[in-house]
Amino acid sequence: MSDSRRRDILDATAIAIAERGLCETRIADIAEIIGVSPALVLYYFPTKAALLADAMIHLDRLFYERVSDKLEQAPTAEDKLMILIEESCPSPPVEGALPDTWALWPATWEMARHDPALAEARTRLDEAWRSQIVTIVEDGIAAGEFGQVDAKDFSLQLTAMLDGMAMETMLGDPIVDAARMSELARAFSRRMLKGSVHRTAS
Repeated sequence: MSDSRRRDILDATAIAIAERGLCETRIADIAEIIGVSPALVLYYFPTKAALLADAMIHLDRLFYERVSDKLEQAPTAEDKLMILIEESCPSPPVEGALPDTWALWPATWEMARHDPALAEARTRLDEAWRSQIVTIVEDGIAAGEFGQVDAKDFSLQLTAMLDGMAMETMLGDPIVDAARMSELARAFSRRMLKGSVHRTAS
């Protein structure tokens, strides 16, 4: 399969699942978006789980491509972390447009409980996500921006916080939207990381 055809199928999978939900998405719906036969989609991706796993990896790669330049240009570790938090908040869905990764995570979590291959893909994505935060925090500690916190523990706490608030945001919770999610996550990070600098200095 050509790279462009594979990308088209994964884009269509993400759009269909984001708009319809996993249970209501048929292979025929995915095929219709890009004007191919369902048989062609099934030839390359024999199950929904295989499609979902590769679509998640595809969206995750696009996410890091989008933020990599911003992270490289950020002057401090704190700036990098704030950018990562801001970029991690769910964006409003646009019909027919490629969604962000949050649109596929609920289905991924559910199916991963029963599909070992998808569970392995989910684990790799989460590990990469937490590792990105750990690297930023460790760089901040080395530069004296942050106190002597446990970077791995902080990463786990922050990602769990983002996961929970992202789900509430996507469900339309009246007190949690993307702006509030970003505000709370940034405040938590500064309190945990910058506060420890003050305690160390004193």
